Amino acid sequence: MPEPTPSPVPGPEPVPATGTPSWQARLAVRAFGLVPGALVTRVFTHPPRLRTPLVPRSLAARHDVATTEVGAGRVATVTPAGARDHVFYLHGGAYTLQAQHWPFLSRLLPHGYAVSLVDYPLAPEHTVDETLPMVREAWGLAVEAAADDGRPAPVLAGDSAGGGLSLALLQQLRDEGATMPRATVLLSPWVDAVMADAGTIAADRLDPLLSRRALHGAARLYAGPHGLDDPRISPGLADLSGLGRVLALVGTREVFWPQCERLAQQAAAAGGTDLELRVREGLPHDWALFPGLPEQRGLAAELVAWLAD
Repeated sequence: MPEPTPSPVPGPEPVPATGTPSWQARLAVRAFGLVPGALVTRVFTHPPRLRTPLVPRSLAARHDVATTEVGAGRVATVTPAGARDHVFYLHGGAYTLQAQHWPFLSRLLPHGYAVSLVDYPLAPEHTVDETLPMVREAWGLAVEAAADDGRPAPVLAGDSAGGGLSLALLQQLRDEGATMPRATVLLSPWVDAVMADAGTIAADRLDPLLSRRALHGAARLYAGPHGLDDPRISPGLADLSGLGRVLALVGTREVFWPQCERLAQQAAAAGGTDLELRVREGLPHDWALFPGLPEQRGLAAELVAWLAD
């Protein structure tokens, strides 16, 4: 059995990591470690643009699919028969890469959730100045649709950069006094693009795939003329009060582990935010999205149980 990963998080006692990584997860960590860092940086800063369907044909053949143009982006909503709830999902990919998230999102459909995948404007073609307003407009349309159908406000969710974008949207909704999600789920969220804290610098060596160098390159493209400490780009450094119920998940082989710990600590001190952090031992970045990992296969049921609690 592998030894638990020593915490790089200074300060208060971190959230205990749970579980033992599967052999598939350990193999993934090793395989990711073989990818040259320069290649990751190149892909993040010179992203390919693939001409692929926003929703796989296999899903479109079995469920109702609606695609809506919103500003410079699109929203694809897949609705199973008898859907009772709705997830509004912001995908990860360092703000530069296209979504490849349906293998995970499709696991929510049998639980009665419609899923809206937001195809938001990406860097380097666009910056936060176009992306966040488009996401805000799309959220408003989703809230209106839920009200028309007699459903509660959607669940807000996102992974990696999409987790940071979700937190930025959540803060904007709070500041506006607008309709908030009934709950928020952040998977391996990137909430601090500055990444200058001692914990993140130490965790840089733990992550087999991501690096501060590659992430900074992508973040600067997304930020455009703004600093990386802009609260829309680093919402984890902004006001965390009044955000409602939030679940965050992260693995101990992620460069984002320390900032998630800090997010939980600071949210606990803020009023009106009930943030639960779950840390998984030995899992790599965005482990929730890899269909070959046993840890991913049970995640949809875990999230549904948390939402129903």
